Amino acid sequence: MRYLLINADGYGFTAGINRAIEECIAFGTVRSLSANVNCRYADDLALLVQCHPDLSVGCHINPVVGSPVLPPREVPTLIDGKGEFFYKAFVRRYLRGHIRREELYAEMLAQVERTRELAGAAFSHLDFHMGLHRLPGLYTIFLEVAEKSGVGRIRTHRYRVGMESRFPRLRHYLHLGQKVSRIPKFLWNLWLRRKALARHLAMPDRRVEITHMGSRGEVINVENYLRLLQNLPPGCNEFVVHPGYVDEELRRWSTYLESRLREREVLLDVRFREALYASDVQLIGYRDMPK
Repeated sequence: MRYLLINADGYGFTAGINRAIEECIAFGTVRSLSANVNCRYADDLALLVQCHPDLSVGCHINPVVGSPVLPPREVPTLIDGKGEFFYKAFVRRYLRGHIRREELYAEMLAQVERTRELAGAAFSHLDFHMGLHRLPGLYTIFLEVAEKSGVGRIRTHRYRVGMESRFPRLRHYLHLGQKVSRIPKFLWNLWLRRKALARHLAMPDRRVEITHMGSRGEVINVENYLRLLQNLPPGCNEFVVHPGYVDEELRRWSTYLESRLREREVLLDVRFREALYASDVQLIGYRDMPK
């Protein structure tokens, strides 16, 4: 069997992102999302879950952008003088030891619990903003939070690039070999996956990607999405998407902009939806994965 988990990241981040994700859910191409519950538009989640009770909702843990869920006095090393996270300086401050582990753990757990409050029974999984939990040491905190939460599911770190290609497996290995840093990164991700499995956390079998999707907007098109469906391997495959409308608030916090519009257009394209439902691929959400 071939399963496809299309997960929309960033719900709650801006009003434009909420609107785009809600459109994709109503259209039938998205059944799973990850929410930034520390952001001002996250409260919309409660009504969304009521309207779509089969939705899967994850916590997109985010100590990077916006403000903390906890009172500022409880997480002083996570925030600047304005009470906001350090954004682009987060990685540097973390690696230099300027962020206290106990504060980071507390804020991460608070965001998980806020997600549970908003989503109720739809709460299904954990992941992390920009995948930064894979930093040395931070992944251990992430796994501790995952265990403490009892949610049982997290995003996998085993990925396959090149799903738009005629020969996807070959394209994947060619992609890894094009930069010296890619193979060590790939192996690091596999090692992280093993650590999660050792803690009995469930994950999709792999994350599938279109080559250069994050840097070349032109590859985001219906034709490539249709090829991804055709090339999808057996098992549970997650495809992470970021549909959105671009506004000034998004421009302040993200460099991934116009491509969000392209993603939204493809996810709302009748050709993609018809191909998805006519195929032998079953669209699922994180809640459909056994723990």
